[in-house]
Parts: sequence; C-alpha cells; structure tokens
Amino acid sequence: ISLRIARNVEQPIISTTHGLVRGQLRETVYGDKYYCFDGIPYGKPPLGDLRFKSPQPVEPWPDVRDCTVVAPKCIQYNRYTDRVEGSEDCLYLNIYAKKLKSEKPLPVMVYIHGGSFATGSASRLAWGPDYFMMKDVILVTMGYRLGALGFLSLPEPELQVPGNAGLKDIVMALKWLKNNYINFNGDPNNVTLFGNSSGSAAAQMLTLTPKCEGLFHKAILMSGVYLRTPDIPNVHITFAKRVGYEGAEDNKDILNYLSSLEAEKLCLPNFLAEEGRDPNMAPTFLPVKENASVSDAIITKDPFEVIADEKAWFYSKPLMLGATSFESLARYKFFTTYPNLYEILSLHPEKLFSHEIGTSCDLATQQQLARKLIKLHMGEKEVNLENVMDVMRLVSHDFMYHPMHRFMSARLGRVHAPTYLYRFDFDSPDFNLYRIKCCGREVRGAVHVDELAYVFYIPQSFKLARDSEEFNTIVLMMDLLTAFAANSDPNVDKIKPIVWEPLASNEERKCLNISNEITFIDWPELEKCKNCSSNTKMRKQLELNRLQQLHTNSEFL
Repeated sequence: ISLRIARNVEQPIISTTHGLVRGQLRETVYGDKYYCFDGIPYGKPPLGDLRFKSPQPVEPWPDVRDCTVVAPKCIQYNRYTDRVEGSEDCLYLNIYAKKLKSEKPLPVMVYIHGGSFATGSASRLAWGPDYFMMKDVILVTMGYRLGALGFLSLPEPELQVPGNAGLKDIVMALKWLKNNYINFNGDPNNVTLFGNSSGSAAAQMLTLTPKCEGLFHKAILMSGVYLRTPDIPNVHITFAKRVGYEGAEDNKDILNYLSSLEAEKLCLPNFLAEEGRDPNMAPTFLPVKENASVSDAIITKDPFEVIADEKAWFYSKPLMLGATSFESLARYKFFTTYPNLYEILSLHPEKLFSHEIGTSCDLATQQQLARKLIKLHMGEKEVNLENVMDVMRLVSHDFMYHPMHRFMSARLGRVHAPTYLYRFDFDSPDFNLYRIKCCGREVRGAVHVDELAYVFYIPQSFKLARDSEEFNTIVLMMDLLTAFAANSDPNVDKIKPIVWEPLASNEERKCLNISNEITFIDWPELEKCKNCSSNTKMRKQLELNRLQQLHTNSEFL
C-alpha cells in the first residue's frame, strides 16, 4: 500500500488497505493545522444477523470514501436529554494527524472513550484533538458497541453471543490500524493505547489478553482499572423481561426476541438500579468472562487472576497510570440530594462499596466488612449528610484508589518495564469543567474525568489565555502524555528540576502531583490503601474464596 496524498492539500486522499479515503485540513482553536479523517469504517455494520455477534472485517469500498463528516456515535441512552441517540451502525474510527509527511513516522496514540460501557462518543465533537495537535503525533479514536449491543452474553456456544463484542470491536479497530498507520504517517511500532474511566478499564483489560500482543506497545490508564468481572445472575433474562419478553427462560428464544427489536428499545437505562445506589452508576452490561473455547475470546479469566501471572505479555511494556485527587466528588449531587440515602445506608452500609463485596459473601458478612471499612476511613464519624465529604472520600478509595493499589502491587512484583504514577490535583474555579457540571461552582476539587478538560477540547471548553494557569496545565499534560508516547518516558523540561521516577517497589508509591505547583511526592492515598489491605482479614478471605485455584500472595490484596 503506497501513501497517496492528493494535490489539493485541503482535502488529502489516502490509500488504505480497503480503499481510498478523503480527509480535510482543519485548524484547532489555537490555530494549529492538522489533517482530519472522520468515520473510516473498520468493521461491517453490526446489523441484522450480526447484532450482538463478534465484529466482522469491513469490506473494501470501490470509490473514494468521504471522511470529512463526523460518524454517528454508537446508539445509547442519553440521561441528560432523556433520549436515545446514535446509530447501531457505528464501527468507525477517526484519525487526526499533525503531519502526513515527516522525516520519521509519528508516534500514535489510540484513545478509548469512557462512559461505563453504556454511553460515550468517539468523535471530535466530544473529544476535540485540538491540544494534541500542538504536538507531532497521530491521535486515533474509535466507536465501539455499548450496553446490551456490545456486552450481552449468553452461555450457549451455538448462539454465538459469548459477550464482550464491544471489546472485540476495539481489537478489530487496532488490527485495521496496525495495517494502515504508515499510510497516515504513523509509526506502527510505537503505539500507545490510553483511555479514561471505563475506557481506561478497557485498555487495561486489553493489556491482559495475548490477542493484543503487537497491537500496541505501551498504555496510559486514566482513572480506571478492572479487577473483577461482575457476576450478575441472569442479567440477560431480567433485561429481556424489562423490554417486553414474555416467553420461557430459553436463551435461544430470548436472543431471537432481542434480535427482532428496534435498536432503540435495547437502550433501556438503569434496568438494574436498586434503592440506595446511584441510578446513574447502576451496573448494566459489562465485560464478562468468556468460555476459553471461544476462538476470539478476549477475557477468559478474572483480570486479577491474569495480573497475578508473571508471564503476562504486557509486563514487558511501559505503563503510566493515575487518577484525580477526589474521584467520587463527581457524585456530589447524589450524595447530597438522593431521597432517604442515609437512612438506607444506616441499614445497608454495604451499598457504599463495590460489587466485589456483594458477590463474595453473605449479607451479614458484607455488612460486617462494610462497617470495618467505614471505621477505617471515617473513625467515629457517622455516615450522614453532615460528613458527606468524608463519605465520598471513602467511596473514592473503595472504587478507585484501592483497586489501583492492588493492581500496582501485582504489577510491581513482576514487571520488566517502568510504571509511572501521577495524581491530577489541579483545581481551577472555571475550567475543571466536569466538576462544575456535576457539583456547581461552589464545591471545589479535582473530580473523576476533570483531567480530560486539559487533554481534549470538550463541548464545555472555551479558548483560554495563553498566560493562564489553565492553559499552562494543558501544555503540561500534552508534554507529559506525548513524551511518554514518543519515548516511553514522561520526563520533560517543563517539570525540571523534578525527575519523575518510575515506581521502584511495593514499599512506596511516588507520584507526580499535578496541581498549581508540580511536585514529586508520596502518593497521599497509599496509607489508607495499605491499612485497608492489612487490617481487613475478611477482605483477604474473600479474595482467597474467589481464587481458590490461584496461589496468590497477600501483598496483592
């Protein structure tokens, strides 16, 4: 395949393995020029008999394909508009190239969007590449199936719906890209996979599957790790009944019924929401374990089980990971306005914690463990509205920092490549856009997703003065991320004389703290993570109960 650029530099035409694509020359909010290719198909439209199934390779197209128009996002329910939006035909990727010709091909960064595996968009309208295009990089985003369409799982092999179709979409996109990076001036031997929230969890899971070896060479995990696949009994039956199925509990009949519905009817929100849980965070369709006999299986073991395998292929690859300093503050409105929340939590403290506790032991044990964890984090303080900030910090630890700690501990015991830890603590009154959206302007802190306003030009973004602290933070984030992508080392001039050292052992956690001032410090979340592990014998026992076949070491808990 030869690189072909049309004489009209405003609309370059590139030759790919499946046909010609026409892009366009665009300009960022700060005046940087870049080449944009929207909506390149990488798989057959997953329609008709292909619904719920593994993706199939895209067929070649005969003419020049117009890739100057944003592709629709994958069909989903939008809780802000209370409408179903997007299209079931959504297996498209987007390529943004700073240069189409250079002395050496450019490093590639492939982004997986978040959204709890149920919502989200890959387009530049959601995640504008403006800041990345300050740098000599190739940025790629892709759509992948969400919700039931992406993660319905049925146990019968003959039904060919083993689960994780959405993750397999991403793998198919990575395979298409590997064969085509060079055509867009990207280096196929220097690819960084990164994501935020569930996109980060997806990236992490793909580091654990041998099928992805060679498709990328390093990863950046931003506020999301996945240690356990959920075990929600008969979730597909519950879902089918909620969308009108009235037949017997026969999976073939259920599949036929779900396949006959309009896609919009499969985007039912919060069908597993329960009292006392944030309805916007209720578990829905998520990545699951598949039968190992399935030829294209992505996940055949719990992620934590694979992490404990010192032969895992990604242990030879560099990793950068981190989170914001107050992750769960993003749920401020829920914790301050949900009706009768604290009455419910007084009776059911286990509802504060992740599904791992709920699926590992009986109710009495869950509650005993929950009360121990509450005491660890809050001392003698009660779980009530008066102590809401402490409650949210507890939730941040259970859902984010403690899983990160366990993941890092397992990796550091086996790693053959550097691991860099960051902590995003920059708190702007005007540009921490997700916190403002979730909490209003009077509440302060760096919440889940806040760092993305300094990484992408998002719908709430606005042009900043170049001498502002906020713009300086954008430049810093771009320096760090693209330096890691280019060289596997995030150290840049902008943080000197600080040297950002990789994690050295399980005994310490040194992180780059990104705030109004840049510092290299002990990870503030470590002490409680260690206490949570060492002081909670019950949690260790739960771990052992779930991994009876594994000879795990207590340091990983």
